[in-house]
Amino acid sequence: MPLELENINISKPLNELVLFLNKLLTYKSKKDLVAGLLSSILNILEPVRFLSFVEKNDDELKVLYQIGDSKLVKDVFNEEMSHQIFNWVSLQRQTASLKLVDKEQFLFVPLIDSQGSNEINYGIVVIQLVRLDYLVNKDLMLILNAVSKVAALAMSKFLKSEKSEKYTELQDEIEKELKMASILQQTMSKSQLSKKIQCNILQDEKSVHNGNLWWISDLGEDITLVLIAQILSKGISSAMLSGYILGEMNSLKNRVELCLRPQEVLKYLNLQLNQIFKDTGITANAWYGVFNIAAKRVRFSNANHPEPYVIGPEQQVTNLVSSLKDKSLGVNIDSAYVETSSYVSGGSKLIICTSDLLEQAAKIGHNYDPSWLPQVLETLGSLSLTEMQKSLQSILSENQSGTATDTPRLAMLLEIPA
Repeated sequence: MPLELENINISKPLNELVLFLNKLLTYKSKKDLVAGLLSSILNILEPVRFLSFVEKNDDELKVLYQIGDSKLVKDVFNEEMSHQIFNWVSLQRQTASLKLVDKEQFLFVPLIDSQGSNEINYGIVVIQLVRLDYLVNKDLMLILNAVSKVAALAMSKFLKSEKSEKYTELQDEIEKELKMASILQQTMSKSQLSKKIQCNILQDEKSVHNGNLWWISDLGEDITLVLIAQILSKGISSAMLSGYILGEMNSLKNRVELCLRPQEVLKYLNLQLNQIFKDTGITANAWYGVFNIAAKRVRFSNANHPEPYVIGPEQQVTNLVSSLKDKSLGVNIDSAYVETSSYVSGGSKLIICTSDLLEQAAKIGHNYDPSWLPQVLETLGSLSLTEMQKSLQSILSENQSGTATDTPRLAMLLEIPA
């Protein structure tokens, strides 16, 4: 006569369920969670000959943890049968009982968590009972299903937490790489810093790896070359592209016939970047100028970049307006960039800003005022370039109701020798 568990005190299994719940927060890994689950089931169904937890990855079954001697189990299950049982139990979605080859009694407990319309099957607990005449009653079956459901929920939360930790670690690693990219980029730029034109940079800490770059270099006695650009991408891709463009500029400096012609420089960069940007959706805005210090003239070309501000000797603020602002770099291989020439008097200051900085500067609380920044520049025009840079950065940071934004701001401040 089979031994039914109807008369067995159900308080012990309930206590084990409570203990398992209390221990959930102490588990540090998926394996710890599974080990705790198997230990609880062992105490609930005692005596038990063998327990294991089997998971399925890429159609391959793997034992994550086991308790007891697995030799007999290996003799009973072959690979084909194991897959069939795993799939069958998964479809049952609850504890199932099987007697195999009239020899051994097994229970199979699936760990399934439902998330919306999706179901995640984390694996199956395989239990080999000691007696063939055990009939698990409804109460005990409910407790097993409850334990498995709680374990599946805990597995979901644990894996989410684990993914979150890995994501955080990855973000930290990326941040380190980007900081290194920033240092390298600034080193490449500063190594070519002009001795003819005073230059100060207004730049946020994260600006460099948010697509902003600047480059300035002397050519001979009286010529200074200047590039400012904003790559419309962030993170590693923008850091890599910034380094690429800086490398191209350092190389172009050795091609005098090209680097002295602004429209040809932008045309060259457009051609190179078009091949890289193709099908990525990435573009770059840029302004390139060739300053003739002795003649007090600048020849420049613009690829959808904001026009530079000029603060004259009497603090009047105007713009260096291009005769034509063509498309961003990398958009159209046939873009034709044009050159504009302008006189810039000695002692004048140029402020070349990225569009993100101008967008922030134009927002006063909830209002939009594009004339605000020119007015600020007019009040700062009498300051030295260093003092102007510090004051401008402070004013911009206090803008927008006194709170600095996360906008990756960049501005080049130049002063033409008197």
